[in-house]
Parts: sequence; C-alpha cells; structure tokens
Amino acid sequence: MKRIALLAVILISAPSVFAQTKKWAVGFEVGEPIAVSLRKYGDRNALDISIGSYIGLFKGKDNYKVSNDDLGGVGVMFNATYLWYAPLFNERMTAYAGPGVQVNSRRYYPDRNVKTVYTTNISTGPSATAGLEFFFSQRPASFFVEGGGYLELIPKFFYFNPNLSIGLRHNF
Repeated sequence: MKRIALLAVILISAPSVFAQTKKWAVGFEVGEPIAVSLRKYGDRNALDISIGSYIGLFKGKDNYKVSNDDLGGVGVMFNATYLWYAPLFNERMTAYAGPGVQVNSRRYYPDRNVKTVYTTNISTGPSATAGLEFFFSQRPASFFVEGGGYLELIPKFFYFNPNLSIGLRHNF
C-alpha cells in the first residue's frame, strides 16, 4: 500500500517538474508587435527584452503622423519589461504582469514615390504588460498570450498604442 501511495505521489508531481520555468527563455510573438523576446527568470520575477516591429494592427496610419507610404509609421521597437509572476495549476500555467520602457524608431515618407525623402522619428515612453503562459508537460516550450500598452511621452505626448500578441517560447 505504501508503494502505491508513493508511486501515486511521484506520478502526480512528475508533470509539474517538466512544466516548471527554467532560467532563460527565447521566444517569438505575433500580433502587435511582432517581436523576438529574451526572458530571464528569477524566483517570482522576470526581465523580458523584446525587439520587433509594430504593424499598425490596432492603429490606422493617420492616427500618429501623416505618412503617404503604405506602412504609415511602422517601425522598429525595443521594449524592456520587469515582470512579477504567479504560478497556477501546479505550475503548468503562469500569470504575469509588470511595467517597462519602450523605444521606437519610425520612418515617414511624405511622398510614396520618392523613397529618398523621409523623416525618422525616435520615440520613448512607459509600457505595461500582462499575460498568461502555458507550459507543455513534456517539452521545454511554452505558449503565451499577452496584452498591454505603450504610452509615448516623447515626441508625441500621451500617444497610446495597445498591444496584444500570442507566441511561443523555448525555456532552457
């Protein structure tokens, strides 16, 4: 009887061992923004660094600055976010949230036919992220859904861009 109880405890706890977060993760997210992310896990916190591009999923090209090109202010972004997380469901899922800072570089073309005349705009401001991460039981991978926003302070004061994306991470 003791052996059956011990075996049951081992079998119940084994999937959670495989599902725990590791020390590092590399991932790819699609949505707004499309990005590659690197995450360093701590005890109940993490630092997430993302590099990618906005595609204008939630904002039209005339919302920010007039641009006659087809992309309308889509550019490169860099985001660093400090996250706190809480394991759920025997550590198979993690909820996380935290503040960050974002820097963007956008290029605007006043005339879509003249690609040599453009304006480059560097912008920065705070960001916030919240999400859920689901860990696969037998693999060092995870699936995540996250949302949040970026509030630009320089140069366009209080310009808000919502974020929503899904992605995959490899934990190692």
